[in-house]
Order: sequence, then structure tokens, then C-alpha cells
Amino acid sequence: MSIRLIVEVLDHWKDFGLTAGERSDLIIVAENANDQTRETYGPMHEAFILQRAGKSAAGWKNSLGKLMGKKALEYAVRNGREMRGHPGQHAVYRIPELCPDPPHSGHKGMCTRPERVTSEVTQSHPGREEMGHPTDDPSSEMGHLSGANGSPDGCEWVTSPVTPTPLSPQSPPLSLPHRLVRDSGVVTDEERETFIEWIKNTLGPNGPGWWRTVASNGDFAALAEKWRGEHRPAPASLPRWCGHCGDGNPAAQFNPNFRQSDDAPCPDCHPDVRRSNAS
Repeated sequence: MSIRLIVEVLDHWKDFGLTAGERSDLIIVAENANDQTRETYGPMHEAFILQRAGKSAAGWKNSLGKLMGKKALEYAVRNGREMRGHPGQHAVYRIPELCPDPPHSGHKGMCTRPERVTSEVTQSHPGREEMGHPTDDPSSEMGHLSGANGSPDGCEWVTSPVTPTPLSPQSPPLSLPHRLVRDSGVVTDEERETFIEWIKNTLGPNGPGWWRTVASNGDFAALAEKWRGEHRPAPASLPRWCGHCGDGNPAAQFNPNFRQSDDAPCPDCHPDVRRSNAS
């Protein structure tokens, strides 16, 4: 069960204009998805899922379509191809980032967990809980007594400093455009930043919905081809794509990672194979 995804749905379903019923449907999808990949595992049309949703097979298919129409659900992408399913293989769905500031914490309904700060340790004095320390009481500025067995004579004052809880170092999360372009596979990791900046300067995309629509329509490949033609031609060292490997994915023209045939580097056009044969 994916607790984190369920909490994210509960905190952000209104951001995508979902109805209460669609929220419940997305929670069922989240329950059957992996927290890390955000992708579903196993067929999403089995009898127990239909029973939990309280819908027929046709009704559940229609519900998934509505969630995808509102960009709260999408097909998973493998090797630049959407996992829509075909005979002998079930469809794989993916819940996109619903939180505008990922990763989503969900701590008490908040997106980001607040930084914890330790409180200053002060000495408790009977009778002073309500009245506080007098202005001439050194404990108001210097902390608590130490080493005198409770007697103020012959002791020193110790102050407990206020220190923030150190945060563990984390890699900054990728933005939505970076994640979608990465998953499309139309450019290499080194080219991605320049490609995204070109899109922003040339097309002026309007918000997250624009990026999700382009990714859903598979338009990044055409944009990458246009970008390369204008600013970044394909490296001369990259062999010409044979056009047959990678299930015909046009991203293989520019990204050798997609030049796979029978789960192995293509013997006709993968640069590693060509270099091996030449040596």
C-alpha cells in the first residue's frame, strides 16, 4: 500500500478539480502504486479493484479516463513509449506529482515539514511559574544552575544554547518540466537543461498543464528535432540510426540509450557495438 501517495491525493485532489468521487477513485489507484516510481503494479482492472471502486469494468475504465483527462493520472513511460497495454500485457499507470513543492511531506496536512528547533532549557523554580523571573534575577539571562545540589551558593550558571536540528543533505528534486523531458528520452541528460530553456524562450509554456499535455501527446520528439536543427545538430560521432531498433521510437535518432534490439544494444547502429567491432 502506498501511504505517501494516498496522503498526497488527500492533500491536493482539489488542485486538479477532482470531484469527491474522482478523489476516491484516485486513492484506489494510489493504493496499488509504488511510492518511489509512482507507477501501478499488477492489472488495474481485476475483480477486487472493481469491487473496491463499486463499479463495472466499463464504469471503472471511464473513471480512469476522467482522471487522465484532468491530468491527475497518466500512462507510465518506458523507453519513450506509453504503457497503454496490449494483449498479454496490462497497462501501467502513473500518478504525476500532485504537490507543487515536491517531495510531499503531508505532515499534519502541510506540504513541507517545518524545521524543528530545540527549546532553551531553563531551571524551574517553585512559585515562579506564573510570575516569571524578577528583572534582577540572573537566571533570566544566564540559564540554569549547575553543580550546587540545588543551592544557589557556590554554583555557576549554565546556558543551554538553542540549536536547529541539522537537516540531512538531499539532492534537490527535479522540476516538472525536467521530469517529463527526462521520461520522454528525446535528449540526453547533458542536453536537457538547454533544451528546456529553448522551449521556454521559444514557446513560452503556460503552467504545468502545458508540459503535461505535450508529454501526453508525445510532442517532445518533434520539438527536440526542431531544436537540434536550429541550435544543436546531432553529434558527428553518433552513428546514423538504423530506424528499426527501439520499437521505432524516434528518440533513438538522437539518444543511443533507446537503440535496443531484443534487450541488447542494436548491432547495426549502437555506438558501443560499432566501436567494439572496429577495435
